[in-house]
Amino acid sequence: MKAMRTLVLSTAILICAGRVSAGPADSAGLFPEVRGWKFVPPPGSSYYTPDNLWDIIDGAADVFLANGFVDLHVGEYTDSAGTDVRAEVYRHSSRTNAFGMYSQERHPGYHFIDIGTQGYTEEKLLNFLCGTYYVKISSHTGGPRGLSGMRAVGNAVESALHQEKGWPKPLLYFPAAGKRPNEESYIAENFLGYRALARAFVARYASGYRMFVIPCDSPQEVRALASTYAEAAGSPITGTHPASLLEVHDRHNGVVYLRELNTHLIGILGCPSRDCAMSELSLLEERITLFSNRE
Repeated sequence: MKAMRTLVLSTAILICAGRVSAGPADSAGLFPEVRGWKFVPPPGSSYYTPDNLWDIIDGAADVFLANGFVDLHVGEYTDSAGTDVRAEVYRHSSRTNAFGMYSQERHPGYHFIDIGTQGYTEEKLLNFLCGTYYVKISSHTGGPRGLSGMRAVGNAVESALHQEKGWPKPLLYFPAAGKRPNEESYIAENFLGYRALARAFVARYASGYRMFVIPCDSPQEVRALASTYAEAAGSPITGTHPASLLEVHDRHNGVVYLRELNTHLIGILGCPSRDCAMSELSLLEERITLFSNRE
C-alpha cells in the first residue's frame, strides 16, 4: 500500500513537472537562430500566462487579458559588440484580439515598417502584428546599431511564427475616403463606456466623427444590443425600431446614430447632422453588403 502511494505521488509530481515545463519548452520554435547573434534566456521567468502576467506588465495586464491573451514567451539576444535585443511574443486567442491589443498601443505618428501585417519603430523599440501574435522587440542600444539588431531579430521571429498577413475583415468595411490612417482600432470591452457594447471595430475620420461596426450572431442579437445600449445611455428606444436610423442621445457621448444591418450593428458619433449620419452609414452599409456577398 505504501509502495502504491509512493508510485501515485511520484506520478503526480512528474505530471505537475510536465505541466510547469510545457510552456517554456514551446519557446524553442519562437526564437530561431539569428546570424551574428547569440540567444540567451532572460533573467527570471521567460513564460507567462493569464495567471502571472501581472508579474511582468502590471499596469497593462488587464488590457491584454481583455484582448484574449493566451501566453507570453520572452527571449533575449546579444551580439559580439554587446548589443542586446529582447523579444516578447504575446499570443492571443484570435487574429482579431491580437489586432485589438496592437491597435491600443500604436500611434499614427510612429514610423511604420513592412514586417508582419504591420509594424512600427520608435527609439529602442520595434513592435509588430503577426496573425494571432503581437510581438514587441526592444533594445537598450539606440541609434542605427540598435535598430539593425531589432530588425534582424524581428524578421527572424516573424518567419518562425508562420502567420499569414492580413487585417481582420471588418476593417475592410470602413469607407476609405477621409479615413485617418493607422487609427483603426478594436475595442474588446466597454466601448463608449458601456458593458453592453463589446467587440467593436472603430475608424476615425478627418471630419471628426467615428464610425463603428459590432458583429453579432443574429438580427435578434443586433436589436437587443441596440435597445440595451440606448436604455443604458439614457435614451431608450420606444415602439418599433425604425428601418432606417436610430438616434440615441447618449448623456456621455452626445448623439449616436445607429443602424441595424442583419448581423451587424453599425453606428456613427460626432456627425454634425442626421443627414450626414445617414449618408456616411449608407456607405458603410454598402461595403458590408459587398464583402458579405463575396463570402
